[in-house]
Amino acid sequence: MRMVTMRSGAPSRRPDARETLAQMWRDLEAARRALARGRPSSVTHTARGLLSSLSSVRVRVELEHAAAAFAEGLDEKPDAEQWVYFAVAARATLDEAQKNGASVLKPDLEQLDEWLEDAREAVLLLEPEDYKEALASTVPNLRAWWGERARLDGGLSEIELERVLGELSDPDARPTLPPLRP
Repeated sequence: MRMVTMRSGAPSRRPDARETLAQMWRDLEAARRALARGRPSSVTHTARGLLSSLSSVRVRVELEHAAAAFAEGLDEKPDAEQWVYFAVAARATLDEAQKNGASVLKPDLEQLDEWLEDAREAVLLLEPEDYKEALASTVPNLRAWWGERARLDGGLSEIELERVLGELSDPDARPTLPPLRP
């Protein structure tokens, strides 16, 4: 007897970057809905799904490309800012989930932050207003990768820094430091 192999359905293919990102956004929205409902078991369950998305190799690769584009002045990938926005929004949502019923995720979140540390500069691709929008009302951890934009925005502005550095390079000028922001 001869065996015949048959395929059912369409051949499988890897989802492209936009499809993957869209699926991850669904995970983020589910976690936000669970937070709004306030049931700890639901918060923990959806936060685990979101943590899985944010921990994916795909996210890490996209963030590392974005960080390199920022740091080295390279052309960024077409969806780089969307990936960074998602990552910041997801991490902020996970922070809220940890505070609202998903405290068991704390060690996993610490590991995630360590894992994504090399992508710290990717966050700087976002405009300050987009960054704030991604955070929603979450206060970022200024020592973690996802708090880099807030950490820098809280210090000297780039224009103020360039002015001071310019004055320091001029031997006849007397540098005047701008007041620190509260």
